[in-house]
Amino acid sequence: MAGRDYGFARGAETSAAPRLDRAEIVRAALRLLDEDGFDAFSMRRLATALDIKSPSLYWHVSGKDELFDLLVDTVVGKCPLPDGDGDGGEPWDERLIEIGLDLRRVLLAHPAATRLLPGRLPFGPNGLRLADHVIGLLRRAGFDDRMAGYGYLLLMFYVTGFAVQEIAFGKGPDNGERLAEVSRYLEGLPADRFPDLVAVAGELLAPRLTDRFEFGLRSLVDGLEKKR
Repeated sequence: MAGRDYGFARGAETSAAPRLDRAEIVRAALRLLDEDGFDAFSMRRLATALDIKSPSLYWHVSGKDELFDLLVDTVVGKCPLPDGDGDGGEPWDERLIEIGLDLRRVLLAHPAATRLLPGRLPFGPNGLRLADHVIGLLRRAGFDDRMAGYGYLLLMFYVTGFAVQEIAFGKGPDNGERLAEVSRYLEGLPADRFPDLVAVAGELLAPRLTDRFEFGLRSLVDGLEKKR
């Protein structure tokens, strides 16, 4: 990993394809992912959408991996943050919960791009700004440097993990139906073998995922408060 710039510090671009810039390429790629899904995406299809030949893309991005880094950073950048390092005067815990809810919302709005998150460090310009904001929020609230770093990582792991699992299960209008189907399956298991699972089956996967997400998020914040 040494020397990798995560696709964000390439310097001046060549003039071989002057009518394109990287921001335009990323916007087009995100539109394709949103409209057609991850499995249908290819650099060839992206080039067609931009009305260029595929090799022209590689004047701007080295390949899919770099493009995907840029896409992840673009989606993370849709999470609203205040200008500067302020937090709007809100208590740190409510501000952290608000960030978690906003980040989940933008990740679910771009399910195909969110699938790119596992295994990628969100350390493009937008990701760095989010990290700095969250860590600064915790430091100003009285957390030491170690716990401020832990708090940022726990928030990111929780929010992105929850969102990725929601998407993998099938985000969309059929999500509630699928959850109900699995609940019926669990309720039909032999109660003598799985008594506790059967007992909670109706609640385990009831389609109220936002409530569960916020419960977990508040539990995380309460745990941090105890360590402050």
